[in-house]
Amino acid sequence: MARRIVLDTDIGTDVDDALALALALASPELELVAVTTVSGDSALRARIAARLLALGGRTDVPVHAGCTDPLTRTSRFAWFGHEGEGILAGSVAPVAAEPAVDALVRLFSHDAGGLELVAVGPLTNVAAALAREPGLARRIGQLTVMGGWLRGAVVGGNLLPPAVDYNLCSDPEAARRVLSAGIATRLVTADVTVQVWLTEDDVRGLEGSPRPLSRALARAIRAWSPVQRDLFAGLGAPLPPDNAAFLHDPLAVACVHDESFCTVEELEIRPATVDGGYRTLVCPPGTPGAHRMRCATAVDADRFTAHVRRRLAITP
Repeated sequence: MARRIVLDTDIGTDVDDALALALALASPELELVAVTTVSGDSALRARIAARLLALGGRTDVPVHAGCTDPLTRTSRFAWFGHEGEGILAGSVAPVAAEPAVDALVRLFSHDAGGLELVAVGPLTNVAAALAREPGLARRIGQLTVMGGWLRGAVVGGNLLPPAVDYNLCSDPEAARRVLSAGIATRLVTADVTVQVWLTEDDVRGLEGSPRPLSRALARAIRAWSPVQRDLFAGLGAPLPPDNAAFLHDPLAVACVHDESFCTVEELEIRPATVDGGYRTLVCPPGTPGAHRMRCATAVDADRFTAHVRRRLAITP
């Protein structure tokens, strides 16, 4: 029986959200019930998601635009200006009128606990929904988050700063509230997601596909790749030449139905601010403020990338 999920996403900036959406559609183990968008121009992000769903033949999946600003408004969400490039061309599929927070409250309030939430962007929508309906935490069957920096995210031998955990660091108050709410939580951390990516050959494979969705993904990767390369160079971690796009969010989606792509540990995690930045600290059992979570700490990169290629029908 397929696992029913809602995908909460900041789709449109880093291309991995679009790849995650495509992977969810290509996974018979998952039933995508709705998509909610967050961060900045969330209405534009919703149109991007709706367009990709239409290209994938899934206009039945509603898309809801959500929160535009972090809870405390002390930081700003990322926006690079390429959002929607290569995707928002031609007809645009409609977006639901119901706001994302309202949709999350409704969907999880009326479900018997079998509906899961997959959050691959800042946790602002989720925190706002919990504030609106505190009992919602008991109704979320499982929360899978692409986020966390535990023991170190390393690219090319270079240790990345904790801030590379953008999803949680971009709205630390939302992250603190959500990860402290007592929801059964799985963290697919930056420690592992930086170990998996698509290559230039994969992009060419998508470009040569007869599927409109695949070609749109290729165009979105082309728009994102130079931005990604500059970002990581600025962090002192130049990317391998074959890295066209990280697979952060697709790994989170895949772990919903198959955790065996990763090594998963039960760890005590305490949300905290360290040197002015948000952190997910690994603590001894019984540490005040810590919560037990299932955390991805290693990944079988070859097996997972092969899985993505099969599911997205990427051919050389």
